[in-house]
Amino acid sequence: MAALQLGHADDAILRSVNRLNYMTAAQVGRLLYPSACDENRYVQRRLRRLAEADYLLRLRELPTPRIGSAPHVFTLADQGRRYLSSRGVVLTSPYYRPSEERQKAVDNPFMEHTLAAVDVLVAAEMLCRDYVVSMPSLLTERQLKRMNIRVQPAGQPSPRLTAVIPDGWFVLTVGNHDPVCIALELDRGTEGQQHWRRKIAALVAWAEGPYREAFQADNLTVAVVVPTRARLVQLIEWTGDELEAIGKTELADIFLFTEASPTATEPFDLFFSPLWHTAPTAGQLVSMLDAPPSVDSDHASRLVAPPSRPTDDKPTVSTQWGEVEREIELVEEELDEVEEEIRLEVETKVDIEDDDFPWTLSEGEEGRY
Repeated sequence: MAALQLGHADDAILRSVNRLNYMTAAQVGRLLYPSACDENRYVQRRLRRLAEADYLLRLRELPTPRIGSAPHVFTLADQGRRYLSSRGVVLTSPYYRPSEERQKAVDNPFMEHTLAAVDVLVAAEMLCRDYVVSMPSLLTERQLKRMNIRVQPAGQPSPRLTAVIPDGWFVLTVGNHDPVCIALELDRGTEGQQHWRRKIAALVAWAEGPYREAFQADNLTVAVVVPTRARLVQLIEWTGDELEAIGKTELADIFLFTEASPTATEPFDLFFSPLWHTAPTAGQLVSMLDAPPSVDSDHASRLVAPPSRPTDDKPTVSTQWGEVEREIELVEEELDEVEEEIRLEVETKVDIEDDDFPWTLSEGEEGRY
């Protein structure tokens, strides 16, 4: 089997999966091919090709949804890790064991929660692609676990330390404004009041204690994304009650809550529009980021991000070139299919001609056979 020749699209896919750890075809499509209207068929072919060559590991399908087919989840495999390392890209995971990755995929709640968090991170990266917004730092849950930061939850008498592991942490900088540091909490509506309030107490101790030194940051926004309006009201109430109980109501403004879907909401609206509720009561709506004066909420003065804003581990591949390359490869695939059909037709014709050819033994040749 000939070695796989990687193009710009393959490079961008591998770097994206490395940054976010786990991705589906839909997430790759939203991030790299936002204008594609092929139901991710092109991306699926790309991912399958990379998986067959051991650049990506294709994990088991998620549970089948009510509509459509179940998506596969992809993570970086041996060849992909070697490829990126050879180009100076820092791998977000120091080691790789296929058996462990497959075992994680069996845990449906874990994987669904992880992918829901990735949806938010994809929206943040899309914002940086389309607007003058940069993301100088990004840490996934896997990287945050390795930091192993433990705190004594505020107001808790128990001496046992609690690990603080957000579902993601990233920094967004709008133009020349000061950076905004965001710790992501993706709620799936499964935690009870006691567990949630203990988490709030731990986050408060984290924010007031080791956070600044560990992350070299002087600000923090805890962004809580919830599935429903009812759950939003519930979590805001529990958060307010816990902050009051531990005497930390002055930290209420670091917690923001939204029921807006990161996949159904435009990235601009998710971060710049007033879709976020503050504690201790639902009602007051704010935006997570302050838009510069030249950008208004109805996109009338959209600031398109320049295509040549390089980072250490993210290739600068313009969306325009990506679309051109995609069209070229689709044409090549169609040509391959046509060639295969012609080959099969020729072979079939030859077989028919050989079978139907009338032949008889000439006189005197019967004994030679």
